[in-house]
Amino acid sequence: MSFRHTQKNWPDHANRLTTAPTVEPVTPDELRTQLRETSAGLPDVEANDLIETAREWFEEQLGVALIQQSWTLTMDDWPIGETPWWDGVVQGHINSLDQNSAIVAIGLPRWPLSSVTSVTTYADDDTSTAVVVADTFNIDTASIKGRMALKNGQSWPVASRGVNAIAIEYVAGHGATAAYVPAPMKRAVKQIAAGLYTHRGDGCEAVADGVTMALIQSYKLVRV
Repeated sequence: MSFRHTQKNWPDHANRLTTAPTVEPVTPDELRTQLRETSAGLPDVEANDLIETAREWFEEQLGVALIQQSWTLTMDDWPIGETPWWDGVVQGHINSLDQNSAIVAIGLPRWPLSSVTSVTTYADDDTSTAVVVADTFNIDTASIKGRMALKNGQSWPVASRGVNAIAIEYVAGHGATAAYVPAPMKRAVKQIAAGLYTHRGDGCEAVADGVTMALIQSYKLVRV
């Protein structure tokens, strides 16, 4: 009898933006009103740059997506529990013998989760296989963060490549337009953008006021 390699609880992974939002949660006019500035003093191009910078920083602090955007999560392996594979006979309750019982649902990094677009696995020779998401996984868009878990009777699709063996494409965001973004979050982005304009050369963290930082803390997800 011998042990094979122990799979990691949380395999190495990366999360990258694949399609940015097409609109921002704050308009140039809203920012100018906040600053009591004119379009001559703050043209749309400059205003949009400030808003985009503020929005990206705010999203990064919370792992949130304000406007719908597409991301790709890549993982080296499925997140199976710590029990090593064993060649011999194992005794115990049937649940302890079922590998799937040790599986934790995969949390998609950006929230709120809107949908999972595709799941692709890769073999050692880089051959890709498209997984039928609707047949294989339950997608939880109600939780924060959103989750993806196997349906009853399904097994984790084979993913044998050494690195980046799994690619999960998903959409996150409160909605397609600024109208869906919670007002406190919009206000925080506007205040950060205004601070960047007023204190040129300073970064987002330097210009974020106490109210904004308190808002960020109130939305932070804490693992217990």
